[in-house]
Amino acid sequence: MPPPARSNSGYSLVELLVVLTIVGVLAVVGVVTMVGDRSSTSVRSVMDEIEGTLASASKFTVATGTDVRVCTHGDWAPANPMILAYGNAALPIATVLANGATQTESFRVATNGTGLLREHLGAAVVTNDRSADWDTAVAGSQALSSVAPFNDATTGFKDLLANASQNLFQGGLTDNAVLVSGANKRFTTTFFVQVVAMRGGAPIPGGPTGLLVVLANGASIYKFYNPGVANGNSGQWRRI
Repeated sequence: MPPPARSNSGYSLVELLVVLTIVGVLAVVGVVTMVGDRSSTSVRSVMDEIEGTLASASKFTVATGTDVRVCTHGDWAPANPMILAYGNAALPIATVLANGATQTESFRVATNGTGLLREHLGAAVVTNDRSADWDTAVAGSQALSSVAPFNDATTGFKDLLANASQNLFQGGLTDNAVLVSGANKRFTTTFFVQVVAMRGGAPIPGGPTGLLVVLANGASIYKFYNPGVANGNSGQWRRI
């Protein structure tokens, strides 16, 4: 008996439409996931860079036995690019910042003269004059005040963000500085750094956020991260 003849009719229009629909849905999901992952990676990367500069300042204090000044200036913008640098406390802040422009240990916002480079497009450090960016980014997430150690008045973390003077990055044309003591190798003042995910030059509502904290008379750099609630994330704070 001869084998049955094959059908050469191919796929029907309905079948093709179903396949195209499935491919489209998968593509959208992939793009959303990629963007979410990129935002998270950008926030974590900026936090790591700042932590590295602060840790280098502490190591410099240990190595030299002298007081070290950690200085900041500028904004997350090409016109007045942000810098975090350190140097001998005997030097003026302006000198420490100027020297920091060529130090590999310094943290600097990468620009090309007209705009931010790719590595600094996905996240930004929040300065005092952009404090609303933090509120936008953490909207819908777990309240930081409900999380240990920020819910404990005995730890030094409670209501920390309410004191704008403790933001390491004041922004604008304002220089700011904190000291690492050569005597005990510890930071002498409490300060914090806020980092938010960005898209199109604006904070992502409910996007990933990060927070670094250093307490007065302490040498530890505390890092906290929140994935936000965008893209179905948990919005829960955790220490990293």
